[in-house]
Amino acid sequence: MARITKSVEERRQEIIDTAKKLFMANGFEKTQIADISREIGVAQGLVYHYFKSKTELLYAIIDVISEENVETISQVITNNHGSALDCVSLIFTNLMNNENKEKYGILFSSIKADHGLMEYFNKMMSMRTEPLLLSLIEVGNEDGSWKCEYPRDTARFMLQGINGVVELYSQSQDVHQKQQVLNKIVLRTLGEHL
Repeated sequence: MARITKSVEERRQEIIDTAKKLFMANGFEKTQIADISREIGVAQGLVYHYFKSKTELLYAIIDVISEENVETISQVITNNHGSALDCVSLIFTNLMNNENKEKYGILFSSIKADHGLMEYFNKMMSMRTEPLLLSLIEVGNEDGSWKCEYPRDTARFMLQGINGVVELYSQSQDVHQKQQVLNKIVLRTLGEHL
């Protein structure tokens, strides 16, 4: 078989994507570096060249997932032609859809089980998401969707709600019901005019 040469970034991304797929299908604990290398068709040493351990690889996957969630929020904000109020509802609906629950459920069980990983995930989400939420709250104040006196604190509260939503993926609860409750709580916190 001919050897396939890829750029460093291409190979790194291939390893992350493959590991993510296998972690979601089999769980973090049941997936070995050998499984990842076999799926890609490379030697284990090549995977270790990019990532010193399976845990380091999981940290890279957390970066990807948090970026995907930020992209979801950003797209909702950018593509929403309604009010900021509509935007908040769409954000929670998009983050809590069943596809995400199925996709991330097993993976989040592993992240949740490790305090360091969960702390890192929350930090990444906070760093990337809080500015978007703050901007959305300020737009809502301007368009009359709500009168929020403490935009920064409210953005942090919303972020905790989003992190809670993501954590629900690892549980077998009715996500839709939780999404509706969370949506109402957030809107009341924002001071929405009902």
